[in-house]
Amino acid sequence: MTPAGQEYDYLVVGSGTAGCVLAARLSEDRNHRVCLIEAGPPDSSPLVHIPAAVGTLINHKTMSWGYKTVPQPHLRNRNILVPRGRVLGGCSSTNGMVYFRGHPKDFDDWAAAGNPGWSFREVLPYFIRSEDNPEYAKSPFHGVGGPMRVAHIPRTNPLCDVFLEAASGLGYPRCPDFNGTLEPEGFSTRQGAIRNGRRESGVTAFLKPARNRANLEIRTDTLVTRVLMENRRATGVELTMGGESRTLRAKREVILCAGAIGSPQILLLSGIGAGADLNALGITMRHDLPAVGRHYTDHLAIGVLMSADSPESYGLSWQRTPRNLWHLIEYLLFRRGPLGSNLFEATGFLRTVDGLDRPDVQLVFQPARRNKTPFPIPIGHGFAMNPLVLHPKSRGSVRLASPDPHAKPLIDPNLLGDERDIDPLVRSIQISRKIFAAEPFRRFNPVEYAPGPDVQDETGLKDYIRSNAMTVHHPVSTCRMGPAGDNVVDSDLRVHGIEGLRVADASVFPTLIGGNTNAAVVMVAEKAADLILGRPAPAPVDVH
Repeated sequence: MTPAGQEYDYLVVGSGTAGCVLAARLSEDRNHRVCLIEAGPPDSSPLVHIPAAVGTLINHKTMSWGYKTVPQPHLRNRNILVPRGRVLGGCSSTNGMVYFRGHPKDFDDWAAAGNPGWSFREVLPYFIRSEDNPEYAKSPFHGVGGPMRVAHIPRTNPLCDVFLEAASGLGYPRCPDFNGTLEPEGFSTRQGAIRNGRRESGVTAFLKPARNRANLEIRTDTLVTRVLMENRRATGVELTMGGESRTLRAKREVILCAGAIGSPQILLLSGIGAGADLNALGITMRHDLPAVGRHYTDHLAIGVLMSADSPESYGLSWQRTPRNLWHLIEYLLFRRGPLGSNLFEATGFLRTVDGLDRPDVQLVFQPARRNKTPFPIPIGHGFAMNPLVLHPKSRGSVRLASPDPHAKPLIDPNLLGDERDIDPLVRSIQISRKIFAAEPFRRFNPVEYAPGPDVQDETGLKDYIRSNAMTVHHPVSTCRMGPAGDNVVDSDLRVHGIEGLRVADASVFPTLIGGNTNAAVVMVAEKAADLILGRPAPAPVDVH
C-alpha cells in the first residue's frame, strides 16, 4: 500500500515550460492532486531573472544538464553542445526568451501528417489563451490577460535600426509582427517573454500564481528514473531524492514533460522502446515502441562575424565603461536598459530560392562582437549575423548509453547528415555579407573575421560551416506525434499502447517548426491540459 501523501491524480515529470503550464492548469481544479517533479534546483539564482544574463546560463554548471552530442561525422567529428535547463522552469529559465510561434503552415503540416486538431486555426486559440500582449490588443492573432507577458524589447540597440535599414535597402520587406500574420516573412525586431525587465519563464508566468495551492506539490532536486506500469498501464514513477529511491503513484495519469532528451530517456529506462536495443542493455522490454528517441531534429546555425568601430554595440571595452556602468545602475534602479533585453533583438525570415511556400532561413542579428572563446560577455566592438536553416532534412536520435538513469544519453542529431541542409546556410552567408556591405553599415568600417574575406567560393564556405556550425538549441520530435507505426504518441498525446501515460513537450512535435520552439511548447501544454481534463477544444480562429 502506498503511504498516504504519496499518491496523486497526476504526476507531471519535468518542470520545463510544458511542465509548469500543465501543473498550473491541472491544479486549477482543487479536486485534482498534482505533483510536479524537477531534477534540478529551484530557480533562485539572480542570473535566471536578468534577461541579459542568458549567455551565462547556456551551459551553467548547476542549472544545465551539460549535454554534448556524440561526434558528428559531417561536422569534422565535433561534439556539439546541447544546452538543456536543469532547474525549475527548465529551458524557460535559461533560454533566449524569444517569442515566435512558427509559420502557420508548419502547424497545418502537423495536421496533414495525421494529427487532427493541430492545424494553425485550431491551435491559435491556445497561443492566444496563454498570452498577455497589450501592444496588439486589437489583433485577432494575439491575447491579452493571459499568464505569459509578451512584448517587443522597449529600447533596442541602435545597431538594430542599422540592420533593418540595410535589409530594406536590399529590397527585403518589413514584418512588424511576426506572430500577427499568416505570412511571417521579412525583417523586424523580435518579441520576447520579458515582463518589466525580468525573464518571463514558465515558473513566473504559470507556476508562481499556482504554487501555493494545497493540491499542488512541487519537488525539486528529484530525478525520475522510470515509469511504473501494471498490465500496460502507467501507475506511477520511481525516483531518487536525497540519495534515496522512492515511488509515487498516479491515480489518473503520468505526463512526461522532460523535453526532447529527457522524455525519450525516461521511456527507454522504463522498458518502452525498441526491444532489441533495450535487451542489449539488459533492460526488460515492457512495450516495443521503436520510434522512441528517433527523428531527432534541430536547427543548425553558422556565424558571420564582424569587428567594427561601433561603440553602440554591446560588450566590454574602455570606451564603453561609463555607459556600461550607467546601464547597470539603470537596471538596478528601474529594471530597464540593455540588461533587461535578451540582446538578440532583431531578425529576418526569408526564402533563399524561388518556389518555396515559406522562408527556409532565419538571419538573427547580434549587435555585439562574437568572442572566439566561450566567455559569455562580448569583448570589443562589432556585430554578427547568425543564419540558421529553418526546415532541416537531417534526422538523428537519442539512445541510452547505459541502464543507469544518472548516465547521460547518447545524443546524435546527425547534423548535415542530409547534404541538402548545407546549401541554405551557404546562401544565407552570402546574403549576410551583402547586408553588412550595405551603405548603412559602412560608417562603422566593418571587417569580417569569420569566415573571413579569403573564404569566398562554395567549397570554402562549406568547409567553414562544417568546422564551425552549431545548433541553436531547438531539439524536437524524439517522441513524435502521429498515427501508430513510426510515432510515439497519438494526436491526444497518449503513448501508443500504454494507458495513463502521455508526453507533452517539444519531443512530440511531428516536425520542427520554422523558428524558436518555446511558444509552441506552451501551446502544446495548453492543449494537453484540455485533452487530459476532457474539456472541449476552443472554437478554431479564422484569421485573414
